[in-house]
Amino acid sequence: MGRRFKKVIDRGHGFVFKYDSTDPTILHNFARHLTTEQDAIDSFFDAEAIASRIWNDERQRFEQFSATHGLYWFWLDEGASDVMVISCFKLGGQA
Repeated sequence: MGRRFKKVIDRGHGFVFKYDSTDPTILHNFARHLTTEQDAIDSFFDAEAIASRIWNDERQRFEQFSATHGLYWFWLDEGASDVMVISCFKLGGQA
């Protein structure tokens, strides 16, 4: 079975999420980290996370951290409106 993705539009950006390879009925972020699309979107727009945003040249991705979540992502298009979410995960003792 080929790769499958889900796209969510929020505040003028398209956020693309990959379905999990082990269980293609759920998204990778939820299967691996128990985080939702909304967790990733909220983290993307979080002011603290934006201030922490860095480009990881070795991994070709942005990395940013809010008080509660880490987010790894990259732009899918040159117009910088579509975001590929690589991973969103809870920080610290978050359940």
